[in-house]
Amino acid sequence: MLTNKNQAIVSGLLGLGFAGFAGAVALPFNDQIEYRIGNRIESRPAWLVPPKAEFRAIERGYGGIKILLALLATGGMVATMLIARKEGEQEPIRQRIKQYQNKAYEFGFAAESAYQMATTQTRYKKLAEADEVAFEGEIEQAYLESLGVDPSAKPPMLTGTATLDSVANPSDKVESSTAPAIEPDQTSDPKMPDLTWYPSVLIHGVPGSGKTFFVEQEVKRRLAEGHQVVVLDPHAAYGQWEGCEIVGTGMDYEAIDAKLRWFRKQVKDRYKERNSKPNPTFKPLTIVGEEFTNWECNCEESDEHYRTCNTDIRKVECYSIIVSHLTTQAGLGGGKGLAKMKTGMIEVELVGIFNPVTKRATPKFEAWVKLPGQKQSERTLVKLTKHPLTPKDAAVDDVSDAQNNTPGNPSEKDCTLLQQDAGNLPNPYGKGTAGTPHAETTSESFALRQSLNGFLAEVLAENLPPIFADNFPLKKHERRVQLAKLVIAKNLGKQKTIYLLWGVTDGGRNHQRYVDARAMLERLMGGDEDAN
Repeated sequence: MLTNKNQAIVSGLLGLGFAGFAGAVALPFNDQIEYRIGNRIESRPAWLVPPKAEFRAIERGYGGIKILLALLATGGMVATMLIARKEGEQEPIRQRIKQYQNKAYEFGFAAESAYQMATTQTRYKKLAEADEVAFEGEIEQAYLESLGVDPSAKPPMLTGTATLDSVANPSDKVESSTAPAIEPDQTSDPKMPDLTWYPSVLIHGVPGSGKTFFVEQEVKRRLAEGHQVVVLDPHAAYGQWEGCEIVGTGMDYEAIDAKLRWFRKQVKDRYKERNSKPNPTFKPLTIVGEEFTNWECNCEESDEHYRTCNTDIRKVECYSIIVSHLTTQAGLGGGKGLAKMKTGMIEVELVGIFNPVTKRATPKFEAWVKLPGQKQSERTLVKLTKHPLTPKDAAVDDVSDAQNNTPGNPSEKDCTLLQQDAGNLPNPYGKGTAGTPHAETTSESFALRQSLNGFLAEVLAENLPPIFADNFPLKKHERRVQLAKLVIAKNLGKQKTIYLLWGVTDGGRNHQRYVDARAMLERLMGGDEDAN
């Protein structure tokens, strides 16, 4: 099929021109036709018929036809030349248009392919995320079901004399026994669950909140129940952990790494024995991971140990106690996805208070307990038994109790340490933030500055709720204002500062709250300390 109709016209005119020239050249100018008269009378003698009477001749001329053909051929040639010249001028333009069309087709195909690839990638990404979420949900559900916890049911709160037997008994070859609780016998207060026969326990809290003492008491109970206890403690003191095998003293993290591999091998060997023998009996083995916060950067086996303690140890009489300052990914061994696995553990968060005399943290003898499957907001506050103190510490402890038990006292020191708790969204102005100024001694001022600097670091790292939130650890408004001014002095920008102080962002349904928070920020920057 011709791409241009002028090609056929040029070819036809050129052919006719050549044919015209050929005809004009081939035809003669004159032609003579002679013919013989055929009606000769035979009866007459030949001499009576003259010879010239026998033939006649007719002459014809082709000059006009030759001239006409020559003119037509010349006209065809001229027309061919004109059309060819026009086509020669139009052909480059036509070729450029064709190139542009080809490029447009290529770009269109590439764009369509890219769109299809992006759509396919997005679809597969969503499918992968959905599969991952579903897989994690199935793992969590299977794990909770293996512990005897109904994932769909809301876990009951600890009330009265409730223990792990009545709340979350695994009931799968793990026989729970009632051990003496470590809190005073107050039937009206929530009780600490029996942790002795639970496979995995996470104990965390700020430095000085009493984690080591709490674990020592739990280890004594387990030793009394016949457990073999291995303590991995890089900071162990002389004479500490009596009756236990101690590994890693003097910050020997290589020995801790080797012991973690040994523990994992013990778990594997016990499962092999469980598979090869009917109803094997194992000696209960408890491994205690002290100072687990530092293991992420010093022990290569920390993430595998954490994963093993949350998945593989329950059916072979192995138990784990992990002690850490944090419950973040880094504080739990550093492995990806490990922080989500703690939903199957019993979490005990110990609370500490700041001692204004010794300038150090001391235990408050309270703990937030979260059972497996519970939400963070469903934790239970449990009172603990106070351990013996020196006279100086006892006096300070009495003062701390008086200060914390009399919130209406205008001269109280708000020294409750950081508490990893999640609460409701704050309102811009806070609630219950009234307070009166009071005189402070030089040592108390220094302690207050240290305390505020500690809060400031946690606020900037976004490890705490917004400063003016209802659940922020500092309860006195004037302390919050002082801390807010420290945040303002960092020059983080208006939006970032408002988010750290009130937890709201611009736009959407939070716009009015953001406007109110911005007005409050301007008042704080202007020196108004009583704007609540």
